Amino acid sequence: MGLLDWFSGKRSEDTQLNVFGGSDDIVNTSEPSRKLANQKLHDEIKSRGGTRQTHAATNRIVTENMTGHGPSELYEGLGIKPDRSLLPTEAKEALTVGDIAAKNQIQQDDAKGHEQIVDSVDKGTKKARKLFPW
Repeated sequence: MGLLDWFSGKRSEDTQLNVFGGSDDIVNTSEPSRKLANQKLHDEIKSRGGTRQTHAATNRIVTENMTGHGPSELYEGLGIKPDRSLLPTEAKEALTVGDIAAKNQIQQDDAKGHEQIVDSVDKGTKKARKLFPW
């Protein structure tokens, strides 16, 4: 089960954004802690020799491992454009935790270069995924 299945089963008043039926809620797009976690992850990747492909792979792995869906599937399933700020709160929280777990795993493994970094990101986010109900 992924985030989409879990999210679609929740009642609309339990979520910040009712993506399946529309909503008048205003989504806070400033979210400094979410942006900071993602920025720190990508700064760590850059400092350890990550390439453009490493950054792209990291974003894909974090999304897949933390939500149970690839980026395209997640955004299409929610009916929104590919922009993390438009995701429901639960998905944003999962991705933030994934970014933090990935950065910490990279540091713990002392990963350097594309392959080691990608492997560490995968390992760290798979551990963190267990924290969520989906």
